[in-house]
Amino acid sequence: MTEEELKVELGRAYRCIQGMHNTMQAWEVNFPAMAYHSPTIAAAKRFVFEGALDGAEYFIGKPVSVMHEALALGT
Repeated sequence: MTEEELKVELGRAYRCIQGMHNTMQAWEVNFPAMAYHSPTIAAAKRFVFEGALDGAEYFIGKPVSVMHEALALGT
């Protein structure tokens, strides 16, 4: 795959994650593993709403408030 094709696939995956997160919030699903997946969900939200391609590693070494802000995108 080309770099452009990979970006398209990443976008599809991240939009899927974003949709899953929206559904879980709307249905008030208490999913214990959500904390483990929070960096990926936050990275997906940053991509979907801001076009950021930094991935989950963006949050390493940053205050947790940065990830919480990303998790709040689109709500």
